[in-house]
Amino acid sequence: MTLNFVPTLIILFFSFATGFFAVLSYIEKPVWPLMFDAQSSAVIDSDARLIHAELKRIIELAPPTMMTVVGSGTICILLQAWLQGFNRDSLVVLAFFAICQGYILTQLFSRIEAVKQTSSDVSISAVRTGLGKLAAIHHLGLATVASLTLLELMLFAL
Repeated sequence: MTLNFVPTLIILFFSFATGFFAVLSYIEKPVWPLMFDAQSSAVIDSDARLIHAELKRIIELAPPTMMTVVGSGTICILLQAWLQGFNRDSLVVLAFFAICQGYILTQLFSRIEAVKQTSSDVSISAVRTGLGKLAAIHHLGLATVASLTLLELMLFAL
């Protein structure tokens, strides 16, 4: 019974994370071009300032919530590997997650702080740069948690 319960928890945690990142992605949609070019003319300055201000409000709630969800998912991934005797499938999930999450964690907090510590009314260049970098790491987070959910479904739930 425990063996079947852990993959379900992993799928639940990372499905929630996928939904959360999808909402962030939708909020950031008008400024997606900033991920590739902070000075993109496709983004209106007023839109960049508005979305920057929205993210500054979200920053107070989102990181603790996502740390709890992803942290719980991480514990479940480790538990799954242990319960499965570190078999091939459990190690594939663990390795994929460790590699992706390792990179994200090296970048995430500095990018959050760059937006959090910058007023939305300062130089538009600073607003655009911080916003583009944070949106890019959010997209990588979305790709990671969505892929992990699908991987878990394919290897353990089907």
